[in-house]
Amino acid sequence: MIEATGLGLRTRHGWVFRDVDLTVAAGEVAAVAGPSGSGRTMLLLALAGRARPSAGELRVGDAVSRPDIRRQVTVARATGAVELDPDLTVGDSRREAGLLFYGADLDRAEELAGLDLDSATVVGDLAPDDLALFSLALAAAGQPAALVLDDVDLRATPAQQHRIWAGLRAVAGTGIAVVASAVEVRQAGVVRTLRLGSDRAAV
Repeated sequence: MIEATGLGLRTRHGWVFRDVDLTVAAGEVAAVAGPSGSGRTMLLLALAGRARPSAGELRVGDAVSRPDIRRQVTVARATGAVELDPDLTVGDSRREAGLLFYGADLDRAEELAGLDLDSATVVGDLAPDDLALFSLALAAAGQPAALVLDDVDLRATPAQQHRIWAGLRAVAGTGIAVVASAVEVRQAGVVRTLRLGSDRAAV
């Protein structure tokens, strides 16, 4: 479903990431690992068609142009770029997602993610695992071909990270190709881990 070959992104300050080869089939979870500043977030945005690569090729299903890729891939979270509004309630966020993804089954998506949230809870007050899984559920509700979720380990304990990865696997099980990032990835059910932080990405 997602096929990246030699993918790279360069700015005037140098390469953000380069030489990325990654294939993720429908129903699989792949991970991107690396320290802060290694290009994890920008790689996810590039895979989702939100950032323009400087090198390489990217295909999502039959889509090869960035506008077509954007229609295939949903960004659940890209830290600092795409995040839920912390001032909205869970109910408000659900209503926004319902408008964005007409006909989306939000209840089913939250059930898959293992969530049972109070609609009156403010998003900014959610625990790290609930916040990540809520972002995941809203993204998955529209049944995209693929989705990306940044920073699985953001402020999350090992137990909370385990819960988030379980939610990612459950969502992938519906036929969605999933790519998630973290500083370190030690989880069963991840088909491959792409490691960033050197001149060349390594799988």
